[in-house]
Amino acid sequence: MDWKRLDHNQTGAVLEQIASVSDSGLFSKEHSEASFKPLNFYQEFMIYRIVNYATLPSFSMEFLSNGESFHLLDGSPHPINIANRIGGLYLTESNVIDYADFYLANIRADDGDIYMIRDVDNLAFIDSLSPDQQASLKEKHIQPSVMIDKDSSNFIILADLFYCGTLLNSAIIVTQSGELEFKPRAMIMSASQSFGEA
Repeated sequence: MDWKRLDHNQTGAVLEQIASVSDSGLFSKEHSEASFKPLNFYQEFMIYRIVNYATLPSFSMEFLSNGESFHLLDGSPHPINIANRIGGLYLTESNVIDYADFYLANIRADDGDIYMIRDVDNLAFIDSLSPDQQASLKEKHIQPSVMIDKDSSNFIILADLFYCGTLLNSAIIVTQSGELEFKPRAMIMSASQSFGEA
């Protein structure tokens, strides 16, 4: 779903709300724009993006909000955990991949970022690979799929991940409360090896 832009007055109201969780001098009503996007796994929370156009280049910050409380997405799991507790997290087979992708995109792990690979052609680093490597990755790539563990009611996502410079096929366990656990299954390629050696 696309971002929906707020008007000038609505942007001002959002800026007043976020002043308590971010530096109030970062954004001004005259030079900022606010937009929001619903998230299909929350019943109450949406993601808000505030962009400051007074600087070159412009910069933005994102928040989870239910319209009353705003929680800065700061790379830690804290704001997502808050939203999961009070924001009506609602996970199903049809939205749990979106949730896991959102979670990974907004959390910075101690040992590096983790990305779920959903579309090989749109990988940020795809152009750095040789044509043979790109072809091999496309051949080995599997689209994320979901099953449910009947004993625990947890979701199990089978997906390719970029994890600490390594391409892995992994099982991602997602609990009903939104916690994630990774169980690597097979290495597709490490950052230092060619696909011919994989």
